[in-house]
Amino acid sequence: MADIQGWVVEETRSANFGDVRLNKRFGEILNSFGSSPNKSIPGSMKSWTETIAAYRFLNNEDVDSNKILSPHTEATLERIKKEKIVLLPQDTTEIDFTGRKSINGMGYLASENSHGFYLHPSIAITPERLSLGVVDMQTWVRAELGSRKERNKKPIEDKETYCWIKGFDVANKIAKAAPETVVVSVADRESDIYELLERTPDENNKAYWLIRARHDRNLMNEAGVTLKEKLKDTVKNTNPTGEIEFSLPVGTIYTGKSKRPARTERTVKQEIRVCEVYLNPGKKKKQKGSLVKINVVHCIEIDAPKDEKLEWFLITSYPVNNAETAIEVVNWYLCRWQIEVFFKILKSGCKVEELQFETLQSTTNCIAMYLIVAWRILYLTMLGRSCPDLSCDVVFEENEWKSVYAVFKRKKPPNTPPKLNEIILIIAKLGGFLGRKSDGYPGATVMWIGIQRMQDFTIAFEVLGDLK
Repeated sequence: MADIQGWVVEETRSANFGDVRLNKRFGEILNSFGSSPNKSIPGSMKSWTETIAAYRFLNNEDVDSNKILSPHTEATLERIKKEKIVLLPQDTTEIDFTGRKSINGMGYLASENSHGFYLHPSIAITPERLSLGVVDMQTWVRAELGSRKERNKKPIEDKETYCWIKGFDVANKIAKAAPETVVVSVADRESDIYELLERTPDENNKAYWLIRARHDRNLMNEAGVTLKEKLKDTVKNTNPTGEIEFSLPVGTIYTGKSKRPARTERTVKQEIRVCEVYLNPGKKKKQKGSLVKINVVHCIEIDAPKDEKLEWFLITSYPVNNAETAIEVVNWYLCRWQIEVFFKILKSGCKVEELQFETLQSTTNCIAMYLIVAWRILYLTMLGRSCPDLSCDVVFEENEWKSVYAVFKRKKPPNTPPKLNEIILIIAKLGGFLGRKSDGYPGATVMWIGIQRMQDFTIAFEVLGDLK
């Protein structure tokens, strides 16, 4: 087994599986997965003996996804505590095993002909989009396909949508553990449920939530009298408070209920409106004490291409008192896209839908490992942009940066470590990044390919010495 990389040591330091041998094996497996994220488990390991040991660990009854993620989430919390503001995007994705051999414990997806399970993680990122780690992992299976009418009869705790509230509860727990950090749970339209919106700031709710609204809700005034005008018209009828401009990448265009790729990357300019409203709890909701007051930020594109006008209604428990704060909130919502990139890394890079275990628990154990690997790739992808002048040896082992430098530059590496961004670009170019002016920053795909090649070069470097 190759030496354990420094980042793996940090993310597994507090591992506790009740057996020191399992703790050690955990670090070794994560090290191998991180070195070859897009290979199969046998391909990641250096021998058949290591492969068998990995399968035994992931199938062990004393191992579960919570124990696997726990040391990483503890390390993530320490990183969170160093930041002024941290965003926690949460979202759901299908882990689809349709067409594969049936796995014990899995259920339906969208239809009777599909099977797999649902994964709902929360990741921590800074407003500059630097990923700090995974803070939560929820999974569930759909044992049967029910109708919407049947689902409406269930209490919120028995519905799949309860995952959003549980995700906010995790954010709230983090906010209490990191009182000097502003923690904001960020979610898309599916999380627009009253039971979450009523979690407004108080002595129990220390985190904030930011959601793209799905429902045009009924409102009340401060005296509790129902208003005729609904949420969307109320904010539309206010005066603009400012404008925001940002670059919309290919594949992130949202229009109404549809989602389709934009033809080309383009610059978006939106006009922003803000208002404060009181929610009408409705006949089925029992009002608990004071009125639920939330803030609404309306963003509508100016001079948009035909049929591509971008319009969002963002609702939040975070106080929005001026145009500057409203623009900040919109920028926070734009950071939500990072969890979509995270899913792409997990599925296309780590190929978690190709795992071949016999049980759901073993599968989720393995995916928990890959969540940490996916975080590492996302972290490296953004780190070069956030801290380009940082010394590369803060992130990479000496033999790692020296090996890729020597191979790419075709010369002996320097004694003084280069800047981080230089090594990040070299790794990306090893993964296929061209690095032209028009290419912008390297993405996750070239990074995970480059990381794998870096590990191969590192092994050769260690065997051959300093390439003298």
